[in-house]
Amino acid sequence: MLLGIATIYPYYQDLKIAVMDRAVFLPVWWIGTYLNWWVLMPRLLNKKRWPVYLGILLLLIFVLTVIQRYICLFWFYPNYLWQDPPNPADLQPFLLPKFIQFAAFISLPILSSIGIRYLLDWYQESYKAKQILAQQQAAELQYLKAQINPHFLFNTLNNLYGLSLEASEKVPGMILKLSDILSYSLYESAVDRVSLEKEIHLIKDFIALEKERYGDRMQVSFDIDEEVDEQVEIAPLLLIPLVENAFKHGVKEATETIPIVIQLAKDGAELRFEVQNQVSEVLNAIPNKKQGLGLKNLKRRLDLLYPSRHHLVTTRQGDHFHAQLKIQIDE
Repeated sequence: MLLGIATIYPYYQDLKIAVMDRAVFLPVWWIGTYLNWWVLMPRLLNKKRWPVYLGILLLLIFVLTVIQRYICLFWFYPNYLWQDPPNPADLQPFLLPKFIQFAAFISLPILSSIGIRYLLDWYQESYKAKQILAQQQAAELQYLKAQINPHFLFNTLNNLYGLSLEASEKVPGMILKLSDILSYSLYESAVDRVSLEKEIHLIKDFIALEKERYGDRMQVSFDIDEEVDEQVEIAPLLLIPLVENAFKHGVKEATETIPIVIQLAKDGAELRFEVQNQVSEVLNAIPNKKQGLGLKNLKRRLDLLYPSRHHLVTTRQGDHFHAQLKIQIDE
């Protein structure tokens, strides 16, 4: 309507007449646009029946143009616009230049509706695709998180089994400590974010549990930078896999004293967590398909939880293994 009024107003120099001249097209616009929107596009265009759709659409525009020409020439123009009797030649409904002009003006909202319909369909499909992706990622995260508990439990139960064979008095205390750790991993990890303080406490409990198992065979250093805000929140169980990996591959196969160095620091908006340990040569002597499960799990969780906001590097030089994780945190 506005486009038509702006086009016709310079000719009439009368806003009321310009509005009336365009308003008389409303009925054929409604008929053409909504027949196309509700009938032709769903039944033909969306089903890829292009030839039939184009044929019916052109026929619809032709019929509406004929109707509109008769309405204007024999009712609207004589009653509201013409002051004097018109030239008989102007009363021809099928006068080609005028007929094409009417057809083009009638086609404008109909063709616009096709573009709008495609735009809306694209938006809906894009939205559905994003929803499906989000649901898949949520399901994958739940699966990955569910893997953490059995993986950790498996390794710790192996330790308890070794001590039970020795009838060690450490077993009851280790079971109690294990209960605390599993309680955290089952209940605290159910949320999306936990405080860094809780993750640090989990790591300390884990170290204490491992010390009961290995005793003097391990020397653990856990340093936390003063600038680290322990109240900042991160995804749960992101740090413990690197610590567990160090004990599993650094102490389990070794007979001599093995040092493990753990550092937690803050670099600007990044949280930096580093774990260094010695790796026994026995580790590579016998291939084990289970090795690396914790790190693979961690990498995938980081990709889902911190896309483009994390950096995980693991390197080995000789008998030294170094893992560094950087995460951009929200303060």
